[in-house]
Parts: sequence; C-alpha cells; structure tokens
Amino acid sequence: MTKEYSLAHLSMIEVPPIGLVRAAQHAGFNYTGFRLTPTSSGIDHGILGNGGAIRELKSAIDDSGIGVLDLEVIRIKEDGPTADPMALFEAAEYLGARYVITTLEDPDPVRRVESLALLAEQAAEYDVALAVEFMLFSSASTLQAACESVLATGVSNVVVLADVLHLVRSGGVPDDMLDYPARLFPYVQICGAQGAAAAPDAATARAEAVTARLMPDQGDLPVREFTECVPAGAVLSIECPLAGLGNPSDPAALAVELLASARRACE
Repeated sequence: MTKEYSLAHLSMIEVPPIGLVRAAQHAGFNYTGFRLTPTSSGIDHGILGNGGAIRELKSAIDDSGIGVLDLEVIRIKEDGPTADPMALFEAAEYLGARYVITTLEDPDPVRRVESLALLAEQAAEYDVALAVEFMLFSSASTLQAACESVLATGVSNVVVLADVLHLVRSGGVPDDMLDYPARLFPYVQICGAQGAAAAPDAATARAEAVTARLMPDQGDLPVREFTECVPAGAVLSIECPLAGLGNPSDPAALAVELLASARRACE
C-alpha cells in the first residue's frame, strides 16, 4: 500500500499556513496540518477569529488539492481547555481537518477522562475527532496513559497520536503499540533524533521535541519499526523542528527534503 504523508506545521512553524500549503503541494505531500493557537514562543499566524484570513487559507487548500490532517492545539488542564475549543472545531469543520490535537495536562486521571469525553462530544457536533498526544512533559506522559484515557472515554471520535520521539523518550518501544486496538492509531508522527534512550527528565524531553529533532532518516530512533507497528493505512505526519533552522528561506525546498527523508526511512 502506498504510504501517505502529512507536513506538520512545527517542521516550519514560522511559515504562515498558506505558505505551508504551497510548500506541501510543491513537495507532493498528501496532507498538511496547522498550528492555529499561539506557540509558547509567541508565534501566532492570526487565523482563528479572522474571517478573511481563514477564507484565504481555505481557498489555498482547495487550489492545492491536498487535505488537512489536523489542527493544533487544545490543552486540557485542571480547570478545562486552555484554548477556545469551539473556535478550533469550527475552523476544523470549515477547512476539512480530520483531527484536533489535544494534550492532557490535568494530573487527575478521572477528571481528565471526564473532560476529554465532554470535549469529544462537542467535537462530534462538527464531525471532528480529537487526537490525544502523549509526551513525557504532559500528564499523559506515556503511550499507556494516553491509551487508557482514550479508551476510558468510551467514545469513538478520540484517537491516540503517537510520535516516535515521544514514545522512545518516555521509555516505550514500537511493539508497545500492538497491545492496543489498531483503530487508536489512524496517524502517527515521525522524525529523527540522536540516541534511542529514554529522556532523563521532562525538561530535556521538551527542549529536544521543540527545537532539536532530526530528519526521519537521520539519527537513532526506530522509525521504520515504529511505522511497521501501525495500521497499513495510517498517515505519517512529519514533525521535524530542526535545530537552528529558524524561518527557512525556501520552505518548498525544505518540504521536498523532509518528504524524501521520510520515504528513505519508511519505504
């Protein structure tokens, strides 16, 4: 089966969404995804709540012929979501995005499941699913924690977003994914990184995840083994914020390089 690839916005986060679409189209990606909420460093492309901007983005997407895989991000804290879920769900419906990435940052396991189930109910009204991403620096820090939370909701429009970097840095291995229903993994994130050991602490894991990844065929992560443990039709999202990259001078050329690297790693 031919693999499908998505260009994650974090791979070139300073590039505006329309530029990301054009780069993804040029390279031959099947999908792209957008970070529509501000980053911790203050990058905000001004799409949410801006009718003109989102219409222009929709037009660019339609012209490109590629799909929108996901939007970011909703963080579930002790007192509920940090972003306006409805704004993201409305944008997802309008742009045709399949998933809204969600992180669990409430340390209470019962409460976070309740919050996730309520959020999923709201997302269903827009025909959108939630993709719960686990990270060592979140409350759902492991594959097991994320899968248990998702399964505990009892709803069908919540999946688990596994990233090979987060899996390995939280002490997991690709075969761990085989312990859970395949339906939980309709897509995954891939990248490269130096070393294949668990991270020493959450702060180190966060710093690497945000600024120090490598291309998928570089480094020591078990990328091929990881992709062999997901369903055959799972989309592979390339999320590679590269150390020292900043704003790429040629996003289209970088997109070509990222896709070629992913194919070398996975095919």
